[in-house]
Amino acid sequence: MNDTTGDRTPRVAVIVPAWNAASTIEPCLRAIAAQTCPPVECVLFDDGSTDETPGIAERYGVRVIGHAGQPIGPAAGRNRAAAAVDADLLMFVDADVVLAPDALEKLVAPFASPEVMAAFGSYDASPPSRRLSSVYVNLRHHFTHQRGEREAQTFWSGIGMVRREAFLALGGFDADLFPWPSIEDVELGARIVASGGRIRLVPEAQGGHYKDWRLKQLLHADIFRRALPWSLLIAQGKAPSNALNVSHREGLKSILSGCILLALLIGLFQPPALLGAAALFILYCIANRDFLSLVWHKAGLVAALVAAMLHCLYHFYAAAVFALVSLAARLGFMKPTRHNGATSRRRKL
Repeated sequence: MNDTTGDRTPRVAVIVPAWNAASTIEPCLRAIAAQTCPPVECVLFDDGSTDETPGIAERYGVRVIGHAGQPIGPAAGRNRAAAAVDADLLMFVDADVVLAPDALEKLVAPFASPEVMAAFGSYDASPPSRRLSSVYVNLRHHFTHQRGEREAQTFWSGIGMVRREAFLALGGFDADLFPWPSIEDVELGARIVASGGRIRLVPEAQGGHYKDWRLKQLLHADIFRRALPWSLLIAQGKAPSNALNVSHREGLKSILSGCILLALLIGLFQPPALLGAAALFILYCIANRDFLSLVWHKAGLVAALVAAMLHCLYHFYAAAVFALVSLAARLGFMKPTRHNGATSRRRKL
């Protein structure tokens, strides 16, 4: 995969997949139009919306690629839009993300190196929703990407950029495996790295996340849209086991969270064990003091306490899902398969 831009400024097309996003799409599109490095085009893939989403986009001069009927998912939507634009770089932005004015400019910079095939940014540290579950998950995402390795082994499509040539050559997102929002970006990132391409994390390229996460939504997304499919990819050899929030350090925190929950369970029958659970929880908070300090600074003490409990639960169920999937693989219920670099099969876009 060669550099297609030469010495000229690369042409960027922004792609926004959307379904019933009328409450957030207007600030999203305003922010795209206000970029210091303006794109040559902005395309919205409307995945069968029943609200005013496509009409709002058209009022902003955005090209709308529509899909009637049942939603087909953002992976398929991004693929269709990518095939319809003429640009060197594809910039993916979720419909509930409001970019900082220089986000696009900062993401373009790493592509001066021809080996870089993709780059992605981060949510900012000021989520508009004050719901405690929403504050927690948005700041968790921000913290993870701010602390991640610049030389990334994965990809994120909420604020992510990729060379169009590389994207098409690899077949885009796997819309068959991911017909709904999930970790289609992580899987694509693994294929990019397997093909020899580099991915850069650019934490300075930020945007506000306007999604108002309810606790039930958070737990469902964490377990069934992230932990389970990500564990399956790792077990099948299709994703690295030490990227971002699946590192060995996070694994140790997961063990600590399991000990806390075990002590609480024992405490139901042996009350003295509750003191042990409290001591372990304090130790857990110390181990996560940087993240919890961020939440306290941004949202207050109550938010930090809630974040500590939710984060402990997160470490437990993420590890539990991974352990169950790994056990299934060891028992032979899954046969490991690996990507074959640049010869990975191409999917029809």
